[in-house]
Amino acid sequence: MKTRDRQILTIIISGTLLSGQGAAVMHAAYPEGYYDSFEGKCGVELMKAVKARAAAHKTISYGADTWEAFRSTDVRNVNGTDYWWDMYSDLLLPVSAGRPDSNKMNIEHSVANSWWGKTKNDAYKDIVHLNPSESQANSKKGNYPLAELGSVNWTNGWTSVGSPKSGQGGGASMCYEPHDDYKGDFARVFMYMFTVYDDIAWKSSTNWMYDTSSDLMFRQWARTLLLRWSQNDPVSEKERRRNDGIQKEQQNRNPFIDLPDLAEHIWGAKSDVPFSLSGSAGPGDDPGDDPGTDKSSYEWLASDAVSLDDGWTFETTVMPEGSSYVWSWKEYKGNHYLNGSAYHAETAHVAEAYAWSPVVSFANVEKATVSFRHAAKFQTTLRTLCGLVVKDVDSGEITPVEIGAWPASGKWEFADSGESDLSGFSGKNVRIGFRYGSDSSGADTWEINDMRLDLVRTATGVNCVGTEEDDSWLVEVWGNSIAAPEGARIFDLNGREYDGRDLQKGVYIVTKPSFSKAVKVLVN
Repeated sequence: MKTRDRQILTIIISGTLLSGQGAAVMHAAYPEGYYDSFEGKCGVELMKAVKARAAAHKTISYGADTWEAFRSTDVRNVNGTDYWWDMYSDLLLPVSAGRPDSNKMNIEHSVANSWWGKTKNDAYKDIVHLNPSESQANSKKGNYPLAELGSVNWTNGWTSVGSPKSGQGGGASMCYEPHDDYKGDFARVFMYMFTVYDDIAWKSSTNWMYDTSSDLMFRQWARTLLLRWSQNDPVSEKERRRNDGIQKEQQNRNPFIDLPDLAEHIWGAKSDVPFSLSGSAGPGDDPGDDPGTDKSSYEWLASDAVSLDDGWTFETTVMPEGSSYVWSWKEYKGNHYLNGSAYHAETAHVAEAYAWSPVVSFANVEKATVSFRHAAKFQTTLRTLCGLVVKDVDSGEITPVEIGAWPASGKWEFADSGESDLSGFSGKNVRIGFRYGSDSSGADTWEINDMRLDLVRTATGVNCVGTEEDDSWLVEVWGNSIAAPEGARIFDLNGREYDGRDLQKGVYIVTKPSFSKAVKVLVN
């Protein structure tokens, strides 16, 4: 690479200003072949493979030995002094011989041990979910579940305790919410714990987040929350270093840290898509050809959303007699959903109405899929008069789109719709929506939530020369970070965009309109 101007080179990484010479932040990698058993699996089968890989580990005695292990996993250096790394408070307690004063700092179970009756099993001792915690924060969070809070009763600025937002908490009156810096950390820990220890005696009295009758363990609201936190707070250098320490002390790793896309293939939108290490920035990946694509996703109608998403609109073309609406946003026992119905006063009425998403540009789209969850107990005219539709914003034309799977009738149980292909709308500006229709023979109630749109576009800047001078030569790798010229975008092979700092090892693509070709770099 050519030497660039020193001012352009400057980059801030984890609060440390790096320039000119650069400073590589190194961490170990998971062993070659360590996750090969995950290849080609998804959903429950992938979850089982994760458990088989992570469950076998050295058991560390709880107490003094835990604190010794923490020296490898939970120590931070501030201005030359080592402190215990507390994710529950801003306490800086220096590391010294032995264990800290229990009046100041405790060993905290992020997944409360009372949830399995406090049995001192392997879960009780697993350092993946054990952390140093300031004693008051430990006491205040108690055995509450994770959630986003609607009101706060106590906070120290890093851990907050209070009542959950509507749709969250699973019926718990009190929950705890970690600082934004650590929400992804806790999400990936919970994923590990409920995968590795899915078969221990989880108590029914504390099942706010989990459902032992489900092979996937998490209740829907918790699944949605953890996936969102994991996505919004990506894996950090702190987590990677901690994972290396876990491997050193306990001789296993948390796969959800090493492979951030793993969770989506178990609980998320890719739960029916086989997982591939080649798309997860694993060791020794062959970058192959430039992917030349950008990926983006839209998530709407979340089951934990108190109100309808901004930009959604209702259009009623035939109003049912005696009513003022067809579509509405409703809630039942913490589950929120879009509700379409023309049945009232014990009578089926004639109606036609649409619920429309915000406008989405399908410019340069190569592939587009949409999925959602829906329920309908009564199904007389539902499958003939209701359905998924797409509106061409410019022409106004409305096109019906086939729904992959309908929910079972006879009960109010949400089911996955499967993916519907919208690739045929490439190049258009569209609204995606739902048509509600009914007649006097049937006005079935249709409930819809957790909608997701995934787009794959031809990446801008790939094999395209702009009016600017090609400055792709400015791309450089410093340790585990990528420095790139202003206006460049950095993606991994799964299409996730990064700011270039504290990256996991693997292959990344750097694009910019001025580049004659995308730049492919390896961070190791």
